[in-house]
Amino acid sequence: MALVKCKECGTEVSSKAETCPKCGARVADKPMGCGTLIGAAFLGVIIVSIFSSIFSSPDTVPSPSSGVPPVSASVETQSLPGSQWSYYQNSDDMGKGTVYTARVSSTNTVNFDFPYSGEQHATLSLRTHPRWGKDLFFRIEKGQLLCNSYDGCNVLIRFDDGASLTFSAIGPEDNSSEVIFIQNYGRFVEKMLKAKRVRVAVNVYQEGAPTFEFDVSDFDQAKYKPKT
Repeated sequence: MALVKCKECGTEVSSKAETCPKCGARVADKPMGCGTLIGAAFLGVIIVSIFSSIFSSPDTVPSPSSGVPPVSASVETQSLPGSQWSYYQNSDDMGKGTVYTARVSSTNTVNFDFPYSGEQHATLSLRTHPRWGKDLFFRIEKGQLLCNSYDGCNVLIRFDDGASLTFSAIGPEDNSSEVIFIQNYGRFVEKMLKAKRVRVAVNVYQEGAPTFEFDVSDFDQAKYKPKT
């Protein structure tokens, strides 16, 4: 047993006493012994273990910032049939009506030599224009398609696993080298509506005739040109 001084009156008091016998003041808090410290540490380990088991449970839904979606979200992220198509409606600049366009990007990419290097897709577009009629055009992002506006060129097109067919094409009047207009719109659309895949091979300056593949399945004619 040790004696300590009361913090209020200074009287020596036993360290085991709760209050000073002279003034009644509470004796100063006693330092914790080794046993108390070990017990507190053990309790802390138990608490940490409980919280760890709760938050590591496999049933916990990851937060959006984790980058891992919940399992139930996997179905929602699957592509819907026909979602590869984009549909646009714009007013004609001359006020003659509405321009309808449907567009799909190639499922594969090509990489040309400098100065057109870098992976790129191609696009196929169907367009119904109130002044220019129906058009089918093929576009690359960069490069030089070998097809001019005065004598045209030939393009090989294959629908699914059928034989390759030759379509004629011409370049645009502004001599852009990234776009060509494929002729015989009706013939192409008739075959495309029965196919799931279309492959197009076009001559490109110093690149041969690379083939671009397009998923044309589930084309929606009502979205392309709604009935009025």
